[in-house]
Amino acid sequence: MKILGIDYGLKWIGTAVSDDERKMAFPYETLENNSKLFSRLNDIVKKEEIYKIVIGLPLNKKMKPTNQTTEVENWAERLIKNVEVPIDFENEIFTSKAAARYGIKNNHSAAAAILLQSYLDRK
Repeated sequence: MKILGIDYGLKWIGTAVSDDERKMAFPYETLENNSKLFSRLNDIVKKEEIYKIVIGLPLNKKMKPTNQTTEVENWAERLIKNVEVPIDFENEIFTSKAAARYGIKNNHSAAAAILLQSYLDRK
């Protein structure tokens, strides 16, 4: 069973999926944050046999919550009601910077893969 990584954004949601052994993360899809989002995420959960979702949680450099942290937490509460898979969080403070360092700009699924890989490496 795999883990789904999510990089939440107001307009775009980046997704990444682990391998079956949960050692490697791979960019999956970038989804539009619209009324079809939860349906699409449910489709991915079923298709990829996802047993857990990891959502990037934006914290500041002092590891304190920001306004965006609250936005992500509120969205995660809605996700829990719409997708029947346990959810965990991973600090995403450096994922966008890491993606940019590799020359990847505006690639939400790459950011999701970076945060999911960070989560997998710690487990």
